[in-house]
Amino acid sequence: MIIIEGQIGVGKTTMGEILEQEAGVPLFRELTNPYTLNLLDRFYADKKRWAFTLQIHFLNERFRMIKEIFRNGGGTLDRSIFGDRIFAEMLYDDGDMLEEEFQTYSTLLDNMLEHAQSPDLLVYLDCTVDTALERIRKRNRGLESDIPRDYLENLNARYLKWYAGYDLSPKILIDTEKLPLENPESRRAVIERIETMLPYRNISRRFG
Repeated sequence: MIIIEGQIGVGKTTMGEILEQEAGVPLFRELTNPYTLNLLDRFYADKKRWAFTLQIHFLNERFRMIKEIFRNGGGTLDRSIFGDRIFAEMLYDDGDMLEEEFQTYSTLLDNMLEHAQSPDLLVYLDCTVDTALERIRKRNRGLESDIPRDYLENLNARYLKWYAGYDLSPKILIDTEKLPLENPESRRAVIERIETMLPYRNISRRFG
């Protein structure tokens, strides 16, 4: 199991699709469920009303995907249960989630983590907040396009702190501005770097 984490708009799904298309590693996408997209729009319109519901929904979906990956013999997640707490903490700190809601979420997450097998690799994607904003607006995914800059700055800082302390598996950080994922040469370089962290599986040979 490979998990891909990073800022909103950094290119997690694109990275997962590269691994799927070029290396044959199935991608389990978090935004394929129509209920997820509906909840996201409701959340961005009224955070206090939908924050807890959305976080529990994501937690449930990500745990389900982990179980499916191991049933199917492997795969990639374009966000995971292991970095999920970052968003809930932000919502709680910003007053969008009640203390009782946050404690309920945290207890549930801790219980799930006790039964979740650790990943084989964390691929952390990085970019500036300006680049993230540009990509978010370009993809025009509903009310997500109105995310304020200070939210992304806060998220980016928390994510980098989380990455620094992450110790559940080998990890690799990829700067998607220095190695733009739309560039074929960058893609090859990224796959080769990932391969060095997964020596038991030669995936770059699939580039032919």
